[in-house]
Amino acid sequence: MDLARKSWVVGLAILFACTGSAMAQSKGFLWDGTHWKDMTPEIKIAYIKGIGNMADFEVAMGGSGRAGCISQAFVNELKAMTIAQIVQEVDKYYQEKPDKLKTPVIEVVLRRCTALCPPESDVPRKRK
Repeated sequence: MDLARKSWVVGLAILFACTGSAMAQSKGFLWDGTHWKDMTPEIKIAYIKGIGNMADFEVAMGGSGRAGCISQAFVNELKAMTIAQIVQEVDKYYQEKPDKLKTPVIEVVLRRCTALCPPESDVPRKRK
């Protein structure tokens, strides 16, 4: 089975898995480190490709100046990185911060791989 076909199969598996769990939950579902650590490398790649495809589509359909901020950041800033590099950054984050496994994967990508979201500070935030 070639890589493109494997990607489609993995993508469909992810779609069905997310659809079933999303229907069972009343609030949105975000994959986090508890899910990421159990994913195979192929599923991690499919997840990152899915984010990229969504961003490319939103930017293309939005036209000049109308694309979503997050999608624009993915398209403009992540094009300099390979998918493998992005996966490595996410892996590294969860390995270095096992207490942060509840952080959504998409947040980790935004914080570690783009300038859109600043990196987390180790200093606790003051609550108002």
